[in-house]
Amino acid sequence: MIDNKMLPISFVVLFVMLGLIWRPSFSNLGDLFGYAESAKYKGVSLLDFFKAELVIIVTVWTVLLTYKRRGVITDGDYLVKKQIMLVVFVIGQVFMGFFAGGFLVHQDASWYQVLHENSEIMPAQAIILLICYPSYIFFGGSAAIYAKTRLPHFFKDKYVAFMVLTFAPLAFLPYYDGSLLEAKREMLELVYMLVYWLLSVAWVVLGVLYIIFKSSQDIFKGLSDPFSEM
Repeated sequence: MIDNKMLPISFVVLFVMLGLIWRPSFSNLGDLFGYAESAKYKGVSLLDFFKAELVIIVTVWTVLLTYKRRGVITDGDYLVKKQIMLVVFVIGQVFMGFFAGGFLVHQDASWYQVLHENSEIMPAQAIILLICYPSYIFFGGSAAIYAKTRLPHFFKDKYVAFMVLTFAPLAFLPYYDGSLLEAKREMLELVYMLVYWLLSVAWVVLGVLYIIFKSSQDIFKGLSDPFSEM
């Protein structure tokens, strides 16, 4: 996998690719927060949900970051419990990725066909940006912080993998309309789709499967000898 020395380069490449994905949609985005404030379910606005997510993220990350590591001795049972918790964070992000990248995007496409306005905010679009985006950051970031504070030996050679896990799902944007691109549309659309699929594959292979595979190895190792020092 990618060496940690490549982290700065990988970071730049990742966000350049995300910028290519974001530009067509965000350059024509309407009043997202105005819509979120008016969109309510049983008296609770979408903006309230967004603010609650931010509070949860700050709270959980504070708890994870203030963890005081116990002694260096780690038995198999301890290792299994920590790795299972790490896998739970990764699976949570997978669920949100498929929920937003699958169900909500299709809903967004239907709204777009009705509205035909680039600057109009659509319900699924607002949910993806204000609910799913913070969830990606929460689950991916929590997995990285959890591994760094509780499984430092596991985390030390996986910086790039955790970065991809956290940020690559930000490519799962609402419905894409090729007409939002400018001149030489065919070429730009090809680049757009290529970057989108590269980020999607990187998220699945490097961010999700690689981390779960390595974590599973530690789980099986711990189960095979739960009371020995690891």
